[in-house]
Amino acid sequence: MGNKTLGLDQILRLTQAELKEALVRALEERGYTPIARKGYLYAPGTLPVLLVAHLDTVHPEPVRDICRSGDGTILMSPQGIGGDDRAGVYMALRILEQACCHVLFCEDEEAGGQGAQKFAASGLTPEVNYIVEMDRRGHNDAVFYGCDNREFVDFITEFGFQEAYGSFSDISVIAPHLGIAAVNISAGYYNEHRPHEHINLAHVEHNITRILEMVLTPAEQFEYVERDVYGFGAFDSQIRLWDHFPGVDSTQDRGKLLMPLPETAYVEVNGRRVENGLAHFMDKEGVVYDYLEEPDVAVRANYTKAYEEDGTLLKFSKSAAMRIRVVSLEEAMARLV
Repeated sequence: MGNKTLGLDQILRLTQAELKEALVRALEERGYTPIARKGYLYAPGTLPVLLVAHLDTVHPEPVRDICRSGDGTILMSPQGIGGDDRAGVYMALRILEQACCHVLFCEDEEAGGQGAQKFAASGLTPEVNYIVEMDRRGHNDAVFYGCDNREFVDFITEFGFQEAYGSFSDISVIAPHLGIAAVNISAGYYNEHRPHEHINLAHVEHNITRILEMVLTPAEQFEYVERDVYGFGAFDSQIRLWDHFPGVDSTQDRGKLLMPLPETAYVEVNGRRVENGLAHFMDKEGVVYDYLEEPDVAVRANYTKAYEEDGTLLKFSKSAAMRIRVVSLEEAMARLV
């Protein structure tokens, strides 16, 4: 379909501005009438579901080199592959091949959801039953953020996804603005925001199939039901309740007790030894954290374990530990902007 076949490789290689222009052309060739404004690209559809993905990545330069595993299912790049969220952009286009959903591509999500905020201020109000964003690590997560519509959770999990928790994405802005329930679905990328980020194409394809089945299933409109912030289940393990009450001078907010990894130790991500240039810490449960020097915070490093030089699991030492503020990855990136 000409430019409609905007492939994943091309999506990965383009700058944010170039990708936005390419998507305008691709949507027009599909019969859409896209609305391209500063911060976002929106196109109304006929199916009452809004698909969302963001155009930016955290990596400072565009992808030049794409490396593939022997079976072709794993993609990486020395420049950072940018699966967060170029995999979500690709998934949205693939779904639109068979389902004429509304679609919204936001700019600068990694800088605090700036594009989503511009969309919310635009006056555009799509008439949809629910919102699906594809911007989550892994292959099976469904994250609802501040939305607590349990009927909607049940609907989404009927398609095999498992409820998980997170801190922020574009739908954190869009869903309460529209008053429509929203979910963030795994987009098949892993180790996001790191040079060794990778995309698992098998997981991408599987979730395209599942989301397509979902959006083609008749459903009523699901309203946005605000989650009770006092419920600890609303947040992931990196977010503390007192962070959500500005002005509270809590003596508890002294940071988490973390042990710096000794120079002889090393870390493995998904069983593979890596060096990402960051300092690492570990808590008493063995959870590893990346340390960001400039904002002086630690971020949980998913799928990561720390080992002694001899290959045995590193043990926590309270005497060597110190208190470090732990934040979500989104908050850490916002502090770096």
